[in-house]
Amino acid sequence: IDVHMHSYTEKNFWVGTARNGFASSETALKTMEETIQQMNKNNIQYAVVCGSLESLEKYTKADKRFIPGYQDYEDKLIPIHQFEALIKSGKIKVFGEVMAVYKGLTLADSSYQPYLAICEKYGIPVAYHSGGSFPDAQNLGWPKYRIKFGDPLLIEDVLVKYPKLKLYLMHAGENFYENTLRMMDGYPNLYADLGDELWLHPLTKDYATKFLRSAKAYGLLDRVLFGSDQMVWPEAITSSINFLKSMDFLTEAEKEMILYKNAKKFLGMKD
Repeated sequence: IDVHMHSYTEKNFWVGTARNGFASSETALKTMEETIQQMNKNNIQYAVVCGSLESLEKYTKADKRFIPGYQDYEDKLIPIHQFEALIKSGKIKVFGEVMAVYKGLTLADSSYQPYLAICEKYGIPVAYHSGGSFPDAQNLGWPKYRIKFGDPLLIEDVLVKYPKLKLYLMHAGENFYENTLRMMDGYPNLYADLGDELWLHPLTKDYATKFLRSAKAYGLLDRVLFGSDQMVWPEAITSSINFLKSMDFLTEAEKEMILYKNAKKFLGMKD
């Protein structure tokens, strides 16, 4: 189960530079097709795919394994009544990737509170971007982005205000991984996914390794989720899985927890 994928339409698709030896997809359609191929190759049973409502409709129609996650690309969230209606209809099953940090905000901002209340009410998981991002983000469309907003400690009030909220930190806090661990210890309902840490860059892979070693030592591996964050590089899915499987300090049972069992429990999936 991959809890962190992305969907696109031709309107918001972008071609990325080569990463770790594999090239970007050339179109939104090819990204979807190649992502499905990677899912088949790696026996991925379900995948939370984050994107616009238009892209989510396209992906969920193409493959029933996709779980639709509403990503707040736009400056304004969709109206709260529409958000609730889409949850009731099953067209939104995850709220995320929540991109508050790109807007100079955190999940604790007042604009998100009505949506979090709805998510808590209906048991909808919230997937929140934590940690850093790509280089030069301010000049590539996100002028208000700052790394400091990715610190998980900044959303502690959210966990206090919504004690039943199902929340996972995408990228496991990345450079703030120690704060992620402290928060997970303090808030038993908090989960974390690994995201692009497993493949993007030697820096992120180092954070992922340190996070997982500590999570094991502290007894927190049962709340760590696999997420590839494939974006426009579908081959990142296989690369992520291979890197995780190569970690000799994790047992096979622990790898299975991260790759499948923890997400199954978190998402409330039945046998």
